[in-house]
Amino acid sequence: MNPSFEVLMKDSYITQDYMHIPEYFYEHLPESHSTAVLHYDGEPWFMKINMGKRRWFKDGWKYFVMNNNIKRGWLINFELVEITEFCVIFQLHVTGRGTLQDPVEIN
Repeated sequence: MNPSFEVLMKDSYITQDYMHIPEYFYEHLPESHSTAVLHYDGEPWFMKINMGKRRWFKDGWKYFVMNNNIKRGWLINFELVEITEFCVIFQLHVTGRGTLQDPVEIN
């Protein structure tokens, strides 16, 4: 089974230019890689990963969210499927869809 993490989308993940990766997942990310490919709905989405003390998706995150009409309350699973010489590849699974009344917290 591939390592993964889930994020319940909250307003800030929709409106900001980045999305934090949970600290417990850092051990799965090689420090030499700063590019990620998120596969979602049959399309690859390229973005940068900040590889400092805290890690997050950036430089492409907001474009991904806007172009896929990602909403507050959606539960998204980020499955790490491959680490290549140049990038880290994730498969995204929307495992649930919330409503505006749903609580929104990162897992």
